[in-house]
Amino acid sequence: MPDRVAPTPYSAPSTPELAELVVGAGATTTPLALHRLALRTHARGDELYRAGDRAEAVFVLEAGLVALELDAPRPRIVALAGPGDVIGALVPGRDAYPETATALSGEVIVRQVDALTGAELPPEALAQLLLGAAAARVAMLTHTLEDAEQPVPARIARAFLRLGSRFGQPLTDGTVRLTLPITHDTLAAMVGAARETTTAVIAQFRELGLVQGTRGNYRTRPGALAEYALETALAQ
Repeated sequence: MPDRVAPTPYSAPSTPELAELVVGAGATTTPLALHRLALRTHARGDELYRAGDRAEAVFVLEAGLVALELDAPRPRIVALAGPGDVIGALVPGRDAYPETATALSGEVIVRQVDALTGAELPPEALAQLLLGAAAARVAMLTHTLEDAEQPVPARIARAFLRLGSRFGQPLTDGTVRLTLPITHDTLAAMVGAARETTTAVIAQFRELGLVQGTRGNYRTRPGALAEYALETALAQ
């Protein structure tokens, strides 16, 4: 897979020895030493790693959007990772990556921590980084299991809620602006539904006023989506 070292230098913030890094559903801290590692840039469609490959590195996302996808029984996106998220070989001694990580946005920028570069980090700081990322991964898998028993409309509503919470911009009218390069195919893979079903549900959301806009520029109503998801789940 091609990767290119980004030419733009990183200017470390003037903070104490440890700097805060948000990781998925939680937060951890990462040493400023990490910012001395080279930036690597991936284009849309590049695979940072593939499920089954030898797990040799951890990737800290600086910019862009990455899909984490399981292969069986059919392709399923279990999460989208963005700036501040940590993905890859999170469990020491694991032989292979459990999922495939693919760049969704036009440019994804990461810092790679492997056996060589990881030696530059204090062991306790690296352990804390991995612990926080692993905790976020457990939360992600818990959400996936919770969704498994929900009807498709509820799963899609919950997906919009989580995407809005993680990547959205709250507006003064109570809606959330969500500008992500995700298609109906991506959403379908996230919730384990057919693309046609997903498109039909999103159209229904628009009719109900739960969602406005389309690919790359959605506006959602979180309260109404949460209420819809609960009512739909209870009605099944």
